[in-house]
Amino acid sequence: MPRSIGHVTVVAVGKLRERHWLDAQDEYARRLSRYTDFRLVEVKDAVGRSMPDAAAMVREGEQLLAAIPAGARIILMDAGGKRLSSPELAAYLQAQLESYGELAFLIGGPLGFAPAVAEAAHDRLSLSPMTFTHEMARVILLEQLYRAFTILHGEPYHK
Repeated sequence: MPRSIGHVTVVAVGKLRERHWLDAQDEYARRLSRYTDFRLVEVKDAVGRSMPDAAAMVREGEQLLAAIPAGARIILMDAGGKRLSSPELAAYLQAQLESYGELAFLIGGPLGFAPAVAEAAHDRLSLSPMTFTHEMARVILLEQLYRAFTILHGEPYHK
């Protein structure tokens, strides 16, 4: 099975702790690795750790920015971002990988993204106008990336 071009990194604030979320994350990460050089990076959450929310958001932002591969196109997962269907996401993913080669999808913490992260972003995508838990958002993003690659490879998963 041919691999797609490029590298995809998902950088997320916080760790998944419950077994069912970890299992889902690991399964989609394994599947994604068949199509692209895939990496998942977790940065430490800072909210609720004896500091004001604004300081916590800045600390998380610094960690997110530090975890992004050099030269990567930064795509924030944001409720206010562009909404794409799965086939549209596949076309977007292909175009971005062909143009930039290295993509970093960022999932923020419960307070969102620090201003520095928002300013560094090249694009914003939305998973839905609805609000999801951090765990759900991560698994949904991984599943949609996997679905996009199966669409690009003409595989039946999307049906």
